[in-house]
Amino acid sequence: MNIKKILLIIVLGLLFSFKVNATEQRPDLLIINNDTIYLKSFPFNDIKKHGPFTYYDKYTFPHTGCWRGYIATWKIIDNKLFLLEVKKADRTEEKLDLLKYFESINYSPVLIDGLIMADWYSDTLVDYLSSYDIITREELYLEKRYSYRKNAIIQLIFKQGRLIENRIRKINSYKPGDILWRDVYYSSSIFQDNVLAKVRVKILKNNGSLVKVEILDYGTSKKYRIKKIKYSLGIKNEEDNWFNPRYWNKENNPQ
Repeated sequence: MNIKKILLIIVLGLLFSFKVNATEQRPDLLIINNDTIYLKSFPFNDIKKHGPFTYYDKYTFPHTGCWRGYIATWKIIDNKLFLLEVKKADRTEEKLDLLKYFESINYSPVLIDGLIMADWYSDTLVDYLSSYDIITREELYLEKRYSYRKNAIIQLIFKQGRLIENRIRKINSYKPGDILWRDVYYSSSIFQDNVLAKVRVKILKNNGSLVKVEILDYGTSKKYRIKKIKYSLGIKNEEDNWFNPRYWNKENNPQ
């Protein structure tokens, strides 16, 4: 086998590996009052020491869309984070015996009215970035704050299982005429990633789930860059843009 074929195999292998590991992960659920938030960072991972479930051939995950092997449901009660359930990420939806699992990892959970308080969990959750069309969805997806995202929108702050700050805005707080902005990451070339553009929009209408907006500024005047920014925002028809405003900052009250 010549050197070109060897290099081609290596490159294809790396690309395949990246694609597999970059698969969108099924979220956890977080209930706050009447809101259901979708978590792309997983508080149970901070305490678990081994996979809670076993799948076929003794794997601890069912497929690449759920490497952690479970779906957890959380709830905020009296500004405390509680773990309601952990279930298998397959059709059986088998529920984990939480107390038995904690006993197996030698951890004594804090119980309040029979519910497990996540006193091990401290983190800052921000607007989710990875999926290109995320801001066109009605659901609010959050992830932990990473250092490279300096202007990420802080939504929730937890310290030892207590909700220290809740900055999630209600949809009806966004009014026609409000100006929103967000930093949009896009690739300007095959060799350059994470270029930032500040995009500004004006709200035209609020339907109770999303807001219709007019694009005021893409943060650049170069057409090829605007095209990439539109893709990053999930824009298909500029005359009919509906976004979830909770992924944006209000210009008169930036986060």
